[in-house]
Amino acid sequence: MNQSFRRLDTTLLSPAGGNAPSCCSGGSRRAYFIVNRSRMPKTPLTHHLVAIWFADIAGYSDRAAEDERSALQLIEILQSLSRDTVRRYEGRVVKFMGDAVLAEFTSTELGVRAAAALSEQYVEQSAGTGRAHNLRVGVHVADVAVGPDGDLYGDGVNAAARVQEAAEPGQVVLSEDVWRQLRGRTEFHFESLGDRSLKGVGPIGLYLVALKEPGTRRQPSSAGSHAAQPAEERKAGIRSIAVLPFADLSAQHDQEYFSDGVAEEILNALNKVAGLRVPARTSCFAFRGMSVDAREIGKRLGVETLLEGSIRKAGNRLRITVQLVDARNGYHLWSERFDREIEDIFAIQDEIARRVLNALGLSLTEREERRFLKPPTANVEAYEFYLRGRKLFHSWTRQNMEFARQMFLRAVAIDADFASAWAGLANTYVDLYRWGRNSRDLKKGQRTSAHALKLDPNLAEAHVAIGQALAIQRQFKDAAAEFERAIELDPTLYDAYYFYARSSFEAGDLEKAVQLFEKAHRSRPEDYQAMALRALALHELGRADETREADQQAVDLINKYLELNPNEARAYSLGASPLARLGEREHSRQWSEQAMALAPNDPVVLYNAACNLAQLGEHDRALDGLERSIEAGVAVGDWIKHDPDFESLRDHPRFEAIVKRIAPS
Repeated sequence: MNQSFRRLDTTLLSPAGGNAPSCCSGGSRRAYFIVNRSRMPKTPLTHHLVAIWFADIAGYSDRAAEDERSALQLIEILQSLSRDTVRRYEGRVVKFMGDAVLAEFTSTELGVRAAAALSEQYVEQSAGTGRAHNLRVGVHVADVAVGPDGDLYGDGVNAAARVQEAAEPGQVVLSEDVWRQLRGRTEFHFESLGDRSLKGVGPIGLYLVALKEPGTRRQPSSAGSHAAQPAEERKAGIRSIAVLPFADLSAQHDQEYFSDGVAEEILNALNKVAGLRVPARTSCFAFRGMSVDAREIGKRLGVETLLEGSIRKAGNRLRITVQLVDARNGYHLWSERFDREIEDIFAIQDEIARRVLNALGLSLTEREERRFLKPPTANVEAYEFYLRGRKLFHSWTRQNMEFARQMFLRAVAIDADFASAWAGLANTYVDLYRWGRNSRDLKKGQRTSAHALKLDPNLAEAHVAIGQALAIQRQFKDAAAEFERAIELDPTLYDAYYFYARSSFEAGDLEKAVQLFEKAHRSRPEDYQAMALRALALHELGRADETREADQQAVDLINKYLELNPNEARAYSLGASPLARLGEREHSRQWSEQAMALAPNDPVVLYNAACNLAQLGEHDRALDGLERSIEAGVAVGDWIKHDPDFESLRDHPRFEAIVKRIAPS
C-alpha cells in the first residue's frame, strides 16, 4: 500500500519555505502514523528514484519545556542550515515538520554527504543557543511518488522514517540499499548495526556512516553536476550491462543457489537482446562479496551499467530488491523491491528484466519476445532443484558434476515435463563421459537430450547437448545439424558456436572451426577459451601472422580473467600453449605448473600440461603426462590428431601407439 507519514502529535506541517515551531519531540523515539490512499492526492502522481532522508533534533522536547525561545532558535537553525546544505549538495527540501526535515537527492552519494555535513554543522551552530544539540538522520533510497505540491508518497518514505527512528543522537544511519551503493567508496567509513526489524518495513540491514574527511571541508565534487542531469540524459547511449550475483540475505544464508539462479536467469534473458552487451556469468559473479566501487566494476567488466540486488527467502515468501546503477558515475538509474510469494518468481524475473530494458530505453523485437523469459516449469520445487543443479554444474569439477546430475534428476522426478532440467541432465552426462569415458554416460546423455527435445523442440540448449553426444560418436554431420538448429533458435547462445567449433576441429574441418570459434568469441567477448582454441586451429593451418595475433589476444583475455578468478586452473592450463608459441617459455611453464597445482587430477589439465611439455621439447615427460591424462579419463580421440602442440611427437612410436589406442571405434 502506498503510504505517507505525518507526526503523531499537534505538529504544524509547513512547506520547505515555512517556519512551524513545535514542542512534540523529546528524548524518546518519535512515532508516525500512516496516511492511507484516501488522504493522497487524487491527481495522477509522477514517480522517480531518489535518495531521501529524515533528520530531527535530538532532545528537542525537553529543551522546549525548559526554554521555548531557545527551542525556536533550534528550529530556525535547522531550517536555515537544511536549505543551504541540501541546495549545495543538489537536493531538494521536501518539507519541514516542526523539529524535523525531509529531503531528497538524485544522487545517493550526495545525499549521504549532505546528511553528514548537516549533522556536523548543526552541532556547532546549535551551541550558540546555550547548549549544543545533535541530529538523528536516516537515509534510504527508493522509488517514490511525487504529489502536485511536491510532497513524497510511498513505502520508501515509510522506510526512511523507520531508519531515522533507529538512529541515536549524532548518528547518520543508512539502509542496506544505500550502503550497497557506497560500500566500495574509500572516503566513507561504515559500521554494521546488524539487521533490525522495523515497523511496517520488516527486517532490514542498517549501517552507521561517517566521512573520513569532515563534511564541512568536503564539498560536492564536479561529478555532482552529472547527478543533476535528467535520467533520460544519463542513460542515453547505454548499451552494456553486467548482472552481479544477488546477495543471499536469508536468515540461514543457505539460499545462494537460489539468489545466483535468479540473477543468472535475468542475465541470460538480457543477453538475448540485440545491441545489448552482457558479460558472462563467470566474469560478473567473480565480484561476489567484494567491496568494490561500482565505477571500478564497470571499468573492469567494460560495461556502463550494473544490475545488483538481494534476495531474502523465508518459507514461501520472497523479498527481492534490485537496483540499476550507472557504472560511469555510481548513481542509481532505477530500483525496485518485490515482496511476493515464491510462486511468483517467474513473473518477478520477467518483470525485472523488462524494467531494466525500459530503464535503458530498449525494446524487444518480435523474435526476441518469443525467446524472452518463459516459465520453464509450473512447479517451484522442481525449479529450486534445477537451480541447485545449475550452480553445481558451473563449478565444473567431476564431483560437482555428479551432484548436479542428482539435482537435475530430482527436478525431473518432480516435474517430468521440465524440458530445461532434462537438458541440464543431458549436459552432465556428456561432461561425465568426457571425464570417465563411460559409454553408459554417453548413451544417457543422448537419450535425455532427445527427451528434452521431445518436450520442447525449440529448446536450443537441448540441441547443443545432443550435438555434443553425436560429435563424441564421430557423427559429425548429424552433430552439425543439431548445432545449426540451436544457433537458428538462439543466435546469442555461446555454447552452440563453441561446441560446434570443437566438433569441426575434431572432424578435421579447421577452416570452419576458425570461423565458429570467432563467432563464439563475438557472442562472449570476454571469454578466453574460444580465442585460445581459434589460435590453435590457425596454427595447425599454418597461418602464422593470424596465429600470433590470436595467441596475444588469448593471453590478454586470460590475464584479465585471472585478475577476477586467480584460482581457475583451466585458464592457466589453456594459456600455457599460446605463451609458448609467443616465445615466453618460462612464463608458459609457470602457468602449466600452476594449473597442475590447482587441479592435479583433472584429466583436461593433465592433457594440456602434456601439450605444454611437448611444445617445450620435453618429449618423455610430455608422453608420460599424456598417458596420465588418458588414465584419468580424458576423451580426445579425434582432437589429438589435429592438435599442433604434439607436432614434434607425430612420428614418435610411443605417441603413435597412444593415438591408436584411444582412437574412437
